[in-house]
Amino acid sequence: MNNQFSENLKRIRKEQNLSQEQLAFELGVSRQAISKWESGVAYPEMDKIIALCNKFDLNIDDLLHKDIKEVKGEEESKKKLNKTIDDFLKFITDTVNLFSNMSFKSKIKCLIEQAIIIGIFFCIFYAVVNIGHSVLYDLLIILPNKIQLFINHFLTYVLALLCFIVLFVIFIHIFKTRYLDYYEKLKESVSKENINIEKANVENDLEKQEKIDNKNKILFRKNENKIIIRDPKHSEYKFINSLFKFIIAIIKFFALCLAFFVCGMLILLFISFILSFLVFKTGLFFWGLLTTIISSIVIITIVLLIILNFVFDRKNNKKKMIWSFIISLAFFGCGIGLILIGTLNFNIMNKNDSMLRIVPVEYDMKENTFFNLYNNDIEYVEVDINNIRVEYEINKYYELYKHNGEEDNSGIYVWTDCTNPLKLVKEFIKNINNKKIIPISNEVKVIVYASKDNIEKLKNNRDNYFRNEQASMSQIDYYQQRITELENEITNYEIEFSEYEDKIAELNLQIKEYKEIINSYKNE
Repeated sequence: MNNQFSENLKRIRKEQNLSQEQLAFELGVSRQAISKWESGVAYPEMDKIIALCNKFDLNIDDLLHKDIKEVKGEEESKKKLNKTIDDFLKFITDTVNLFSNMSFKSKIKCLIEQAIIIGIFFCIFYAVVNIGHSVLYDLLIILPNKIQLFINHFLTYVLALLCFIVLFVIFIHIFKTRYLDYYEKLKESVSKENINIEKANVENDLEKQEKIDNKNKILFRKNENKIIIRDPKHSEYKFINSLFKFIIAIIKFFALCLAFFVCGMLILLFISFILSFLVFKTGLFFWGLLTTIISSIVIITIVLLIILNFVFDRKNNKKKMIWSFIISLAFFGCGIGLILIGTLNFNIMNKNDSMLRIVPVEYDMKENTFFNLYNNDIEYVEVDINNIRVEYEINKYYELYKHNGEEDNSGIYVWTDCTNPLKLVKEFIKNINNKKIIPISNEVKVIVYASKDNIEKLKNNRDNYFRNEQASMSQIDYYQQRITELENEITNYEIEFSEYEDKIAELNLQIKEYKEIINSYKNE
């Protein structure tokens, strides 16, 4: 054991403002024993060392071998760090609790106010940094350029960091003062009043609660534990309140527009519900479709009620809505599953001959005749005839329309249009009930019957036409580009012309001045 114990004992006794007699009395020893321990003449027994450690909150190793001043300093540093971390975590916890207990309107007000404060602070930050940068530039102008730039940028960054830290601390302090501290006072006040309310008559409980809430400017809702901070001296300014009302009005307007859109979706779902019975023969597919539509109607209805309750400031029955939403989602998933299982029994067909018909047409073969069809299938068949015989294969519910070009453009144009959509829909529903998926197309398949020479002419004429058309489009693009370039040149010349006019005006002024000088010399 070294002399460190005696020094530690003497220092810690004086720090605790204890005399040797007082410490001796507490340890059950004589004052001379304490004096010997501090002078290093004698050492205490182990039970006395343990008693000293317990009294001064130390461990044996620190008391006997370490410098107690350094140990205390380390402990103080750790306590300060831990307190800082605890304060930061408490601030976050209090902020979360505050927002979770605030009503929707109070949350919006708070956020708007913080956004305004942040905007003001950003303007201050921008102004301070830019002014500081300019001042530093003027002060360091005598230094070489590279050194000046380096020092200027470094000091500007330091200034920006300091300014950010100061403004951030001010922002946190304002938020804590205006909301967290005030919220704690209100909670304490309301807690005291709630104790008095519990002692009141049960029949008058609700009326007295409402009166006390209005008095304290804070409202705790019975089921939601939400608060509405109303005190105008602490929670809002008039311009913030007006801005808040304006923003809420805009949000409600867009919510109302969304409600009209949701109503349209709801109407379409009800129509789909009725129309789904047209495919009742499909078994699982039908039941899955019906389940999906009904669950979708419930989900859309819940969304519509939430929107309307928000617009007209009505309460939502949250428990019923949440359970209805979850059950509807479950049924929606089951419906999708039934639809997928039902579609496994469907036959997918590329084409159904029973839905097609042939329309025969004859054309005279001319020098420039060709079929001007971009996306349709053309099949050529060699036969020994002078003219052209064509068979158009189209949907039986579509009507064929054709047009022959002029002498200089003998292209044959063909298109189709549905003349009886109701029958087409019936045919589609019939196929679905028979578990067949047949695509409905307005494409035209063309079969051309002609001699070998005529077929070659038709193909060559068609290729030449598209080649010429492509060349024409290229020429149009070229001339359009040239027009744009010339317009840009005209704009540049107009700018130059304006500049020359200004120069001419300046030169005329100089000429006038020189003439006046000449006249003054002549007069002399």
